[in-house]
Amino acid sequence: EDSYIFLVNWFKRFPQFKSHDFYIAGESYAGHYVPQLAERIFDNNKIVPKSDYINFKGFMIGNALMDDETDQTGMVDYAWDHAVISDGVYSNIKIKCNFSTPNTTNGCTEAMQAYFDVYKIIDMYSLYAPTCNSNSSTSNNRQRPMIQGIAPQIFSKFDRWHMRPAGYDPCLSDYTEVYLNRPDVQQALHANVTNISYPWTHCSDIINTWGDAPSSMLPTLKKLIAGGIRIWVFSGDTDGRIPVTATRLTLNKLGQKIIEDWTPWYTNHKQVGGWTIEYEGLMFVTIRGAGHQVPTFKPSQALQLVRHFLANKKLPPTPF
Repeated sequence: EDSYIFLVNWFKRFPQFKSHDFYIAGESYAGHYVPQLAERIFDNNKIVPKSDYINFKGFMIGNALMDDETDQTGMVDYAWDHAVISDGVYSNIKIKCNFSTPNTTNGCTEAMQAYFDVYKIIDMYSLYAPTCNSNSSTSNNRQRPMIQGIAPQIFSKFDRWHMRPAGYDPCLSDYTEVYLNRPDVQQALHANVTNISYPWTHCSDIINTWGDAPSSMLPTLKKLIAGGIRIWVFSGDTDGRIPVTATRLTLNKLGQKIIEDWTPWYTNHKQVGGWTIEYEGLMFVTIRGAGHQVPTFKPSQALQLVRHFLANKKLPPTPF
């Protein structure tokens, strides 16, 4: 609601953009808040005066948190399939955990602890990227996860796991935390005006429970598809956090008719950039070799993806 109010006021402040097509994009938790914002715009456009109408056309979300059951199932399957966890750990999770229910047993929590222990030594957000060897408190904190239980809101009770950095420089989070805690930087940004007693961090240990979100965004996606909103879902295939396996399970659960199945798409260098599945009302795209934040790892392919989304054109299925 706050984001919607901001947009309405922004267009009033900059009316020269009022007639432009409007799109939204995001990744990770954006699998929730982008469709939710899209739904708010979609619904309100039917009832607001012309002065508040937003010319909304579509959105794209990447490695997106969309459905608790399939996201959790998919990340465990991905870890086993990519030789991250042992057969024993995988089998124990399958026996002890039921991701279709919000209720968590102690046995499941213990089984998942063994799963997360492996990600203490590799980067969950980019399976084949190096980890940060910095001795900073930020890096040290990332090496000490403390599992408090499985929750429908994935990782909200898995302390610090959403802090791990991704990207070609695995210490990026260290740099930004140092920079954004500088008093002169905070003053320039008009941040921390209340002088809180703890430092800024990417994800807070103080406010660390996300408990007010729906377990699935699939009803919202179905509604927006039926309303003619353009939707693209993309997935970097080396991300272990919301991996391609999870997204595929989620889209299968969505149940849209497949128009064109598993088709390669090509980059400007005549290489396979990934694969696509065209569903009725939705396009799914994988990006080869990209981690959780696709543009960080594959900027050229990400730009190609965005351009084709905005133009409403399929990615090239043959070398060009």
